[in-house]
Amino acid sequence: MAEIPFTRVVSVTSADPRHPAENLLRPEDGGKWRGAAAGEKQLSVVLELGDSRPIHSLHIGNDGAAFVEVLLGCSAGGEFQVLLPSSALMSPSESRAGAGPGRVRLFGPQALVKRPATATPTTKYDRLQVVLSQPYCQSRPYGLAFIRAFAAPEEGQEPPPAPVRRLGPFTLREEGEGSPRRPP
Repeated sequence: MAEIPFTRVVSVTSADPRHPAENLLRPEDGGKWRGAAAGEKQLSVVLELGDSRPIHSLHIGNDGAAFVEVLLGCSAGGEFQVLLPSSALMSPSESRAGAGPGRVRLFGPQALVKRPATATPTTKYDRLQVVLSQPYCQSRPYGLAFIRAFAAPEEGQEPPPAPVRRLGPFTLREEGEGSPRRPP
């Protein structure tokens, strides 16, 4: 899967000067985007996509937000369409306790809306809007550590090989055709 780069931040509702939304353009640098103050009900950022291919999956690194929703739009105008319906990044108890704020969620094709309601086959989306909320904890600022968008694999392109998993000195493999089976 090819990563779809972000070229610029079109708009942002709030940003901490030490953690600006521009950090989302360079996820490999490790910078994050946070709201300017604790207690903000909702944060939003609109990013311009470097390529208008259909999005196949999203990787989202959380930084204390409880919910995320991702929408697609066009620079030509019109309303944004839902790509990822509102999804939990933290539970209410985790939010209140501040536990696990740096969790990463991977949203594959089964989690994304296949085709937005008003899309036509020629619709080219070039904007991605990310909406975050944290209704359970008003004492800490929140935001995103990173967001990455990936296009579907090209026709004829093989998926990458499964990673080798190790557990101490043991190499683990997935059960497959050649694996011996234990009787139940």
